[in-house]
Amino acid sequence: MVTDTIKAALWEELRFAKRQQWTITAAVVALIGGAYSLTEKLGPWEKVAATALITVIVVGGIYWLFDLQRHLRRTRLVIDPYDREARHRGSEIVYGMMGAMVISAIVVCRLLLRDGGYGMLFAICLAFATLPMGF
Repeated sequence: MVTDTIKAALWEELRFAKRQQWTITAAVVALIGGAYSLTEKLGPWEKVAATALITVIVVGGIYWLFDLQRHLRRTRLVIDPYDREARHRGSEIVYGMMGAMVISAIVVCRLLLRDGGYGMLFAICLAFATLPMGF
């Protein structure tokens, strides 16, 4: 039995987790923009490294978004164990946040790699592709 006091605390937990999702999205997009503003005078290898860093940042942000979404689902089920829509409620917002991060990363990575960075990135991918599976 969940008392009214505990239920109020759980509702506040839901609000907090939703705010954290927006904060993570804003922070990732800001980091991507900041990375682009710092890479104006870098060479091709540094631009490839910045692209890899942006990719890691976006993957980490997406992981945190979905981790918070799982936390929201568990909290909703504590409030109402019979909630059948707890898993999918709010997922369209999370997918929109994920899309904003991915689109901003694609645009910035494209801008970073347009001046000769593609050749370096292709060489790195080719080197990894030709490695034997057992190293």
